Amino acid sequence: MRAGASLFLSSLAVGCLLTLATAPQAGAQAAKQSFPTSDLDKDGKIDRAEYQRRMVEVFYFADRNKDGVVTIEEIAAIETVDEKAFKAADRDGNGKLSVNEFVAYRVIQFDEADTNKDGVLTIEEVEAWEKR
Repeated sequence: MRAGASLFLSSLAVGCLLTLATAPQAGAQAAKQSFPTSDLDKDGKIDRAEYQRRMVEVFYFADRNKDGVVTIEEIAAIETVDEKAFKAADRDGNGKLSVNEFVAYRVIQFDEADTNKDGVLTIEEVEAWEKR
């Protein structure tokens, strides 16, 4: 399973969208349990705005010391960290991600999961992405 597919674990920690599971079956189960929490308007899909709101919540959950930024160590406390992706997201190179840097990085994962490019995620897309 890809290290970048780490959204589920952090998401479950705050009832969000995606998680890094140890087995595809666990990831599918996590997706089914957490998907409704992210689907704020309950239309069976997660649009970009709903996703971004959830990622802001994940950011503030990960920011353990509440200093307004997250470090690799803070993120590692709730999920597997892809250090290369973290460094790419750290646009100012300070070793920390601001909320904007964090959300921008996560939106890339949204786009990867949105296989039909319609701007929304269905449970099927989330489950398929999790199994990659």
